[in-house]
Amino acid sequence: MKKIFKLKTEELIVDSDRALFWPKERLLIISDIHLGKAGHFRKHGLAIPQQVHLADLNRLSQLISEYNPLEVFFLGDLFHSDLNAEWAMFEDWLDDFSNIRFTLVLGNHDVLDPSIYEKSPLHIIDEAIRPPFSFSHEKITSPYYNLSGHIHPGVRLQGGARQGLSLPCFYFSVSFGILPAFGDFTGIAKITTRKNDILFVIAEDQIIEVVA
Repeated sequence: MKKIFKLKTEELIVDSDRALFWPKERLLIISDIHLGKAGHFRKHGLAIPQQVHLADLNRLSQLISEYNPLEVFFLGDLFHSDLNAEWAMFEDWLDDFSNIRFTLVLGNHDVLDPSIYEKSPLHIIDEAIRPPFSFSHEKITSPYYNLSGHIHPGVRLQGGARQGLSLPCFYFSVSFGILPAFGDFTGIAKITTRKNDILFVIAEDQIIEVVA
């Protein structure tokens, strides 16, 4: 499911696959995949299958097929930790999309040796500005509307009989927005909202719009 959202005069598409698309720029934006996290856990004795990341890449492939972007922004935490076999899987995946520019806005988990990035087709930056937006991993103060990731925003929706469910969400305030974590093997951090904040809560393939 998708919703069209107008932000700072620009039309954006909020996708239930936890991606944001800017049609005018043909720019697909995602954050916090944390590839390699399964390998990191396996190294420490927890049998997490590599398929969790393969599913994330397959979902990204479907988004690329649907939106046909010229460029993809990773807003940080593309890879979870030290180099492992899942980086090779990611490089093989990149080979299928040589016509697309992939830009990584470095996050706190992106700690691979610079030589690893240099050998890949990724374009590595600390921050991007595409007026009226700026893009970073963590929220920054900017003269432009800042879009970031990092905190894996989510909300808890309450049902009957004291039942509730924590779900990822897109969060948009007056001056900044935060994308949900794209990776399935990530946690959720409950966010505090203020009046007039807008949230797009992701419930499987549905989007629930909430105005605080």
